[in-house]
Amino acid sequence: MDRSLAEKSYRHIVRKLSRGEFPPGTQLVNRTLASEIGVSVIPVREAIQRLASEGVVEHVPGAGAFVREPSWRDLDELYVLRDALESCAAEEAALHITAEQLDELERGLQEMQHIHAAIEERRSKVATPALLNRWLDCEEDFHSILVDAARNRLLSKVIRDHRAITRVFDAHRRDPSLLTAQVAETTCRDRRRLLAALRARDAALCRRLMSEHIKVGRKTVLNHLHRRREIGRASGDRA
Repeated sequence: MDRSLAEKSYRHIVRKLSRGEFPPGTQLVNRTLASEIGVSVIPVREAIQRLASEGVVEHVPGAGAFVREPSWRDLDELYVLRDALESCAAEEAALHITAEQLDELERGLQEMQHIHAAIEERRSKVATPALLNRWLDCEEDFHSILVDAARNRLLSKVIRDHRAITRVFDAHRRDPSLLTAQVAETTCRDRRRLLAALRARDAALCRRLMSEHIKVGRKTVLNHLHRRREIGRASGDRA
């Protein structure tokens, strides 16, 4: 089988997952996807198997392949993986990042500051779905640039093979209440400190700041999911 067709199929499905077109519970139908992509069912089957190995898709015997809802444990483990990998990437990036990449990071940070200002203007102080998607796109770009700047092919491959960055952000896109004005403000502040450390070529500080940033994100997200689950249980009890 032409491996490029399997990769093409994989990226097509991942794009649709990232855009929220395949919410949890969606069945992935080989023939339908093959027709969309313009390939046979074989590379599509290979792509779905790859997503199953990543924990994104679940095979139900006699029924087919379905998009999984990430569990609390899934997200917890992904944050631990990201901490290990991206902290290392930030440290390496401090040694190799280019002026062009620093400029890209600065532009991304400015966009995040604009989004923060827009959230502050809302009475609820919570993002809309559109603002959340813009924010998460900026987050993905920021982390991806840092990984590229590390100039470490093996590190980059492990991060991309596990989709350690995008899987976390894909899971967040359905819940705008995660992005409050306070979260946005804290993230922008931390991102500014990391950018300054990168400009100063302070590798040790970059590693520490990235680790702290991911740990804060992990705590914020998992606490949010816990509160949401408790509210759901309380509502069920009242019903």
